[in-house]
Amino acid sequence: MDYTFLKRQLRTAAVHKRSEIALDHALWCAEEIVARFNEIPLPKAPVFSAYWPMKTELDLRPLMHSLFNRGFTVSLPVVSGKEEPLFFRRWEPGAALVEGPYGTEQPDEKYETVVPTVLLLPLLAFDRTGGRLGYGGGFYDRTVNLLRRTGKPVVIGAAFSGQEIDRVPLEETDEKLNFVLTEKEIIKGI
Repeated sequence: MDYTFLKRQLRTAAVHKRSEIALDHALWCAEEIVARFNEIPLPKAPVFSAYWPMKTELDLRPLMHSLFNRGFTVSLPVVSGKEEPLFFRRWEPGAALVEGPYGTEQPDEKYETVVPTVLLLPLLAFDRTGGRLGYGGGFYDRTVNLLRRTGKPVVIGAAFSGQEIDRVPLEETDEKLNFVLTEKEIIKGI
């Protein structure tokens, strides 16, 4: 079944819903995420990937700083091509970021490339089974698929609790989340 039209409608509604979140509430949620994150089981010596927030995405920068200050490797995704999986470069506070495709900000080439074992993904909507509705480019699906073929990454959707929907329509190429991390709870996906 082709879910293109349904997903487009869900994306439009999700963007609108997320845009209604008040800034002070969004800042509070970002801090709650830091405290709640410690409840997620992690692999030994984890290497984290996060994302630099765009528009009204949940801001993971407080969590990124917390992880870095605890001695963990933190990275950000880099878009290398339209149909390519992402790759990741090390991030540190004060790192020089350059403008990437689609309005992203990413570390420049002087930062080391790493392979994350824990991925924090942005999303527009999620469900309680680990379904994730992204922006439609397939970048994270391709990347997670590749990483799952060679290892067992922990894949976490980062979201405001209000982004939950009953069911995300999933296609064969859609990768499910291990967890969804919100300001209110951690939801076990797959």
